[in-house]
Amino acid sequence: MTSGVLAAPARAATAPRRGGAASPVLNRHLLLAALVSLTTLAAGLLPGRLAVPVAVTLNFAVVAVVLVHLGRNGRRSAHPAGWRWYVVSVAVSAGGALLLGAVLPWGQTALGSVPGQLLVVVAVHRMLDRAQLRAARAQVATMLVLFVLADLLTVHSLYQLTIGRSGLLTLPQTVALFALLTSIALGTGLSLVFVALAPVRQRPIGWSLFAAQVATALAGASSSVASGPGTVQFLACAASVLGLMLLAAACRADRPDDRPAPAGTRNGSTLGALLPHTTAMAGGSLLLVSVLLTGELTLAGTTLGILGLGALLAHQTVSWRTEQQLTTDLQRSEAYFRALVRSSADPVLILDDQLTVRWVSPSITDLLGLDPARIVGGQLTDVVHPDDTPGLITALTSASTEAGSTKTRTARVRHLDGRWRLIQAQVRDLRSDPDVGGLVLYCRDVTATAPTAVEPDLAFSTSDPATGLPNRSALTTRLGALLRDPAVPTTSLVLLGVEGLPDTDDAAVLCELTTRFSRVLRGDDWLARSGAGEFAVLVDGSIADAEVVATRLVAAVEPVAIGAGTLRLTAVAGIASLGSDVDAGEGLRRGDLALRSARAAGPGRVRRHSDALRITQDRQESLRVDLDRALEREQLRLVYQPVVDLALHRTVSVEALLRWRHPTYGDVSPAEFVPLAEESALISEISRWVLVEAMTTIAALPHRDLGVAVNVSARHVRSGELVADVLAALESSGLPASRLILEITESVLLDDSHVTDDLAALRRLGVRIAVDDFGTGWSSLAYLVGLPIDVLKMDRQFLADVETDPQRRALCASVLHLGSSLGLAVVVEGVETEPELQLLRDMGHRYIQGFLLARPMDVSALPAGLPGIAGPGAAVQIGASPDGTAS
Repeated sequence: MTSGVLAAPARAATAPRRGGAASPVLNRHLLLAALVSLTTLAAGLLPGRLAVPVAVTLNFAVVAVVLVHLGRNGRRSAHPAGWRWYVVSVAVSAGGALLLGAVLPWGQTALGSVPGQLLVVVAVHRMLDRAQLRAARAQVATMLVLFVLADLLTVHSLYQLTIGRSGLLTLPQTVALFALLTSIALGTGLSLVFVALAPVRQRPIGWSLFAAQVATALAGASSSVASGPGTVQFLACAASVLGLMLLAAACRADRPDDRPAPAGTRNGSTLGALLPHTTAMAGGSLLLVSVLLTGELTLAGTTLGILGLGALLAHQTVSWRTEQQLTTDLQRSEAYFRALVRSSADPVLILDDQLTVRWVSPSITDLLGLDPARIVGGQLTDVVHPDDTPGLITALTSASTEAGSTKTRTARVRHLDGRWRLIQAQVRDLRSDPDVGGLVLYCRDVTATAPTAVEPDLAFSTSDPATGLPNRSALTTRLGALLRDPAVPTTSLVLLGVEGLPDTDDAAVLCELTTRFSRVLRGDDWLARSGAGEFAVLVDGSIADAEVVATRLVAAVEPVAIGAGTLRLTAVAGIASLGSDVDAGEGLRRGDLALRSARAAGPGRVRRHSDALRITQDRQESLRVDLDRALEREQLRLVYQPVVDLALHRTVSVEALLRWRHPTYGDVSPAEFVPLAEESALISEISRWVLVEAMTTIAALPHRDLGVAVNVSARHVRSGELVADVLAALESSGLPASRLILEITESVLLDDSHVTDDLAALRRLGVRIAVDDFGTGWSSLAYLVGLPIDVLKMDRQFLADVETDPQRRALCASVLHLGSSLGLAVVVEGVETEPELQLLRDMGHRYIQGFLLARPMDVSALPAGLPGIAGPGAAVQIGASPDGTAS
């Protein structure tokens, strides 16, 4: 037996994931279902006494085959828990019918299928998306009630049109029939809920479940009418077989590797809204037809009709309240942002194509001394200095040549008191945006910081050409002047590093960032562009003031819309206090050191320069030197942490984790020494050693299907040597390729095409590719489709507060569902508590890794330390390493 998705056979790697393959698979099985059903029906044409035994034998043979099919394929489906309940349902229905068939007369044996049909309700409920159920509990409940009532109304009307008029059924037969049909209606209603909520590619599965319920209802009705062997009884057998085969077809098509529906194509937007009304109309129409043809309106029909109208009204009320809440939230959000713009100290103007002011924020009064009402409707050039007008018009015209483009310009504008103010304006063309429809100017008064208050052209040699900001040369000059002037109050330096920028300077992106930074700065703060991907701010104030400014700047770095989509950016900041004891060079060095510390800490971090930071830097330099000889001196070793499959209740793979025992500093964390190795070619040498050591170790264990996951550095992947190194390690260790999992970071996938080609080549060999720490970076979902990925490793942060926070629980469930929808195994890392484990069980998740099950362990502890787990609710068997090393 293999270890499932985490260590699949090599042939699985060569087969492409079949996104959207549900319909072709379903079509083939529907054809098979029709043929088998017709065969069952044709058994009634056999001569003599052969007909009944052949039909019954065929019926129960299909039951047996379907049970095996559901059991085997259900485990590999997108809804394994639901199909397990379907297995129980089919077995109970068949057993009940067989048992009551021996003691009750013809027409009453349908009662034996009632318990099984009630279990169908449980089965379909387990297949529904729990996150959607929690988010729209009231809507789903009213929808389900409406579906069930519509089904019952349909059954009642058809009964009145057919069996009810003939008077063929006795009272016990009628009771048995309606007991069965009522239980079937519950499952039918839930199957329609599945159709309304499921992704568009899973609709055929939901319709197959619905058709299976209809076939079962037809079988039950035919069986109730039949008084003995005959055509009607053979029709019941054929309908029963059809229902079973439809279940088998749906199970076979329910694959976890179906591609997710494109954005905006979920049923909730169209079919989910129309389906309740459609079923209500169908049930009501049949009731009217029944009354017209029979001339009789029964009490049951009247009751069901009234209840159906009430359910429809309740569903409409709930839907209306939901829409009202969404509308209210949207209005509040819009009002908030309008208030934000109105309260901003920097004026915002919107111009039309003729440069006429269409809207201006109230803060324009502080800049020009004019009431906003006097400016709206006038020309922007009316308040601009004549010498600056041509340049500004050129900037506005060039900005309008490319939708969404941004440019920075300076110009003089006249205040009401007659004085000229120098402004720096970000010009952004949003005419194509239906919510704006104009040119937007974000203005900032820079009169106080300009070399001269009336100089319109700031494009000195010390200016950055892309943003118009002072460059590093200007920063050094200004910083030196401030530090030499004893009259200048306390000054602090903030260096901001922006990650994710294009390799080539994109002026539009840089100007957009400049605009955002300008909005969060105070009036006396001085902004410059200090280098590629870096900005600097001289803060007039203490180190605490600088930290507040730095935090605002980091928060202002958000995704930026570009022509090809959205550019995901992150930022970090380093802060240095500038006293009289330092010069400009030392101040910049301190800022650079703090910035490097912030980068090492991760996106969004702000770090101050301190003596402790300098000591840490000295330690890193020492480790960098000693790391060159660590492998030669056998100071590096591997520990292994198990990954457990909750479905198989056993360990299916282990992750090899690198450790360094330094002779002076003791155990050094990988988080500290791996980045140092990444800075040089040494990381590739270490990565090769880890590959060979881990694969040789696992190949020597008696567990023949145990997989091993190895972290591969970004530098090793980019080197172009990974494929050759993996092949050499496979050959020397003897480990099958299907048991190897390579873990890489998200950013590596997007580097260039040769990386993707190398990973695809490894997958063709049978090696699995895993994305490590999924969700900790910017995690664009686009790369999950079409790139060579098999496994997502979900970071521990998704489990934080998941037991008490419904939003975090929904986020966790969404990531798990996303992975299964894309056919990717998801390993949840950092499972540390029993409630977290039970929550993952309830979500139907399979693969977990964490201290709750086992800590990383030495190779000597592997055979005895590999954990298994008992069934749901039982205690976890924890295998701890002798040294208790943490991962």
